[in-house]
Amino acid sequence: MKFNIPNSLSLLRVIIAPVYFVLIISPNPVFVRIACVLFLIGAYTDYLDGWLARKYKEITEWGNFFDPLADKVLITSAFISFVILNIIPLWIVLIIIVRDFGTTFLRIYADSAGTPVVTSSTAKAKTALQMFFIGYILLLIFLGSLGVKTLFGMNVFSVIYSDFTYYTVLILAALSLWTITEYFFINKNLLSRLWMAVYNLKK
Repeated sequence: MKFNIPNSLSLLRVIIAPVYFVLIISPNPVFVRIACVLFLIGAYTDYLDGWLARKYKEITEWGNFFDPLADKVLITSAFISFVILNIIPLWIVLIIIVRDFGTTFLRIYADSAGTPVVTSSTAKAKTALQMFFIGYILLLIFLGSLGVKTLFGMNVFSVIYSDFTYYTVLILAALSLWTITEYFFINKNLLSRLWMAVYNLKK
């Protein structure tokens, strides 16, 4: 790994993820507020590391691989914490996690084969929407931890544990499934090579 600033920021997201997770499920409202701030810092580094890499021409193969992996680690920690807090159901989160880490294993194989995986614009939009959704829920949790009971005439916790939250994360899961289809189409040659490699191992 080349330790430039963009790659270090990606690594910071991986470090933030477990710290965020421990703090957000704590009954201590101060820890909860710290967790919310930490996640937002991590989400901001996702934008910042890409911007810095492009601006200072520090784009590396390691960075191209590790940056989206760091996103997945941070996002997964948030979704699992929401499951523990009973905000969203486990089965929806499993769809998102299996999809995200499935594509990560595909990237690992692609790198070993010398054929980089092409990421679709829909997949990039999916990650941005996931970050936005998580930030929205954490903002409500943050306000609730401050003792705010209503927001625009609505109970804060009722908004968190609402049908809107459920259907929004359901849409995100559906988008994740759609991007799998795109990955198969865009990277069909790579997947064919992967299938042949697995088949030859079985022989």
